Amino acid sequence: MEAGIISDYIKNISKTLSVEILNKQFEIQPALREKYTRREINLYLQDTEYYLAYLSEAIAAEQIELFTEYMRWAKNFLTGIGIPEKSLLINLELIHSKLKEHLPAEMHTMIDYFMSEGIIAFKAPVQSIESFIDINDSCAIIAREYLDALLKADRRKALDTIMTTYKNGTSIKDIYMKVFQVAQLEVGRLWQTNKISVAQEHYITASTQVIMSQLYPFLFNTKKVGKNLVITCVNGELHEIGARMIADFFEMDGWNTYYLGANSPVSSIIKTIESYQADVLAISATMTFNISAVTELIIQVRNNPVSKAVKIVVGGYPFKIAPNLWKLVGADGFAANAEEAVSYVNQLVLN
Repeated sequence: MEAGIISDYIKNISKTLSVEILNKQFEIQPALREKYTRREINLYLQDTEYYLAYLSEAIAAEQIELFTEYMRWAKNFLTGIGIPEKSLLINLELIHSKLKEHLPAEMHTMIDYFMSEGIIAFKAPVQSIESFIDINDSCAIIAREYLDALLKADRRKALDTIMTTYKNGTSIKDIYMKVFQVAQLEVGRLWQTNKISVAQEHYITASTQVIMSQLYPFLFNTKKVGKNLVITCVNGELHEIGARMIADFFEMDGWNTYYLGANSPVSSIIKTIESYQADVLAISATMTFNISAVTELIIQVRNNPVSKAVKIVVGGYPFKIAPNLWKLVGADGFAANAEEAVSYVNQLVLN
């Protein structure tokens, strides 16, 4: 049976299924019913829906890595905040059994494969996540100083660190790749390992965006190459800092860029492609459950006469996990970071 049909089945029943799974787990572990507050119940339902969302996207793309990688991430995060592994495994086993209970028999083989592999990945020992700040890198001290300032909510010191680094001769590209990007990866690691709160993560990300903007006056002194790039995050995608970095790298390379930011509706994206006669559309998606939105956006861009000729490049975490995913969503290529994006697109368009 077509993977997309199975994926749609899962999406359509995810909310109902999550409630059924919660009630069944309360039957198996009655002490949880007494223990769980309304907030904990809501978090349980949310986590179960996330599992189902990642599962449905992985099945739609027929890329098992998208689900197993999330299982490993969830194991690290959820056990790190004190949720017993036994309870988490019961939840996964109930997802498996309830899916088979609700879905037609012809879908069971694929469900068995994805859920079994996911549970195996979840059961694997938790792997320690090494710091992304490499002490051997030329900007490691700066990255640490910058991140430490933001962890202390000292945005002024963080900005001073960046401006001093730039004035001392470090290129903006190195600041972006070796300070901003590394710091954001490290923030993700600290959040995943329960070292910082989600509020701190949001503060640091917002602060980095503000500090990046202070470098903008130095970005626009490159000779223009006469090419136009539209860059966007799909509707539903709220993580935009990577896309903003890519836009800035293209500006430094002489492109005219039109950055649409997070959660952009398809109609606005197509209108922008038309208005600015874009040569390339770059799409960013960091969350696996937004892959279907990427596919749908590309289909609509390709089917519209005013945008069908534009070259399309995608990027973001899911595309790093599953190397062939960019082909499956219908893009012309994939880039792992801002530097690669500029290099690849120049080869695609200018050569």
